Amino acid sequence: MDTVIAAPIEPDWTLVFCKNPGPWWVRLLAWGRYNHVKAIAYVPAIRAWLFYDVKFNGTKVMLALEADPHTDNLLQDYLENCDAIAMPRLPTPKRTSPQLGFWCTIAMKHLVGLRSRALRPDGLWRDCVRAGGKPYEALATCRGILVRTIWARIKVFSSGMGKTASIHGAMTA
Repeated sequence: MDTVIAAPIEPDWTLVFCKNPGPWWVRLLAWGRYNHVKAIAYVPAIRAWLFYDVKFNGTKVMLALEADPHTDNLLQDYLENCDAIAMPRLPTPKRTSPQLGFWCTIAMKHLVGLRSRALRPDGLWRDCVRAGGKPYEALATCRGILVRTIWARIKVFSSGMGKTASIHGAMTA
């Protein structure tokens, strides 16, 4: 018998800011420390990772089951040479006009509901911190720490602790 989820799932997003240099024209448009931004979320109800990546040539949405043996490598590749920031749930902003353009920075603002004038990933990083986002600061110096931190977050969720305690514990780990 299939499991039916009665309520919609709204994941807690972590924004992933990439430091890998892209093509020359990306470096020109997104000059600064970060050249791209994408998102990842763990969905405990289905024990899976959700990936969201918007580029000039299209949008990629992927779902990777926790039990899949390839998921660890996918997470490692997705997070390599990146800094990450866990975003709080923000209310959807009321807009009086549509947002012009749609590239990674704009897409991530829409995804987490952040009111920001940032057009580049560096500005988005600063606005995320101002909005209460929690940077995974150790990621810059220790490869793979985000994966371990997020896995710890999963274990706390699956052990039955309260959501607030588990998120706070994972963010301070």
